[in-house]
Amino acid sequence: MGGIIHVCTGNQARSPIALRLMEAGLRDRYGRAAESIFVTSGGTQGPPDRPMQPFAIAELERRGVPADHFVSQLLDLDAVARAHLVLTATRKHRDEVVAQVPKALPYTFTWRELAWLVRGLKPDEVPGRYAVERAANLARVAKQRRGYLQPLPPESFDIADPMGGTRQDYRVAADQIEEAVEAVLRVV
Repeated sequence: MGGIIHVCTGNQARSPIALRLMEAGLRDRYGRAAESIFVTSGGTQGPPDRPMQPFAIAELERRGVPADHFVSQLLDLDAVARAHLVLTATRKHRDEVVAQVPKALPYTFTWRELAWLVRGLKPDEVPGRYAVERAANLARVAKQRRGYLQPLPPESFDIADPMGGTRQDYRVAADQIEEAVEAVLRVV
């Protein structure tokens, strides 16, 4: 099936924010054709069947993105094995995903890492006529750019967990996620 999977720890704040921002961005750009790209999320530790955190909902609503009908779920490793892209909140999540599904290494990045790798690309530099094809080819194009870009400090690829934090902690995380998701959407 392919698609894009967003990953954090509990699937109650960071990955649902990324999921909903990406879904909304794809709909804005492609209308009904956005449905051709499977987008989901999951947590590395759970717990499943929990609602999104209230401050995460507030951040989505502040951006005009619906947050309704969301419940957390554990990361589906079979889906990871079939994905086009797996995007994580931190390097630790990225490493956990790859440790459990080694074949996912070529297409697993943190959100901020992939944004860094694709920043400056034009959509026509990612092969594919349709968005779903470009999403499928994005990891390969991003990997080819490694070594050509000025390296960043590794910790700059992580988004801190706002769970248990203040409204401001959620705002900072949501802003960082939105910036990364937008960079990816510009080339999909």
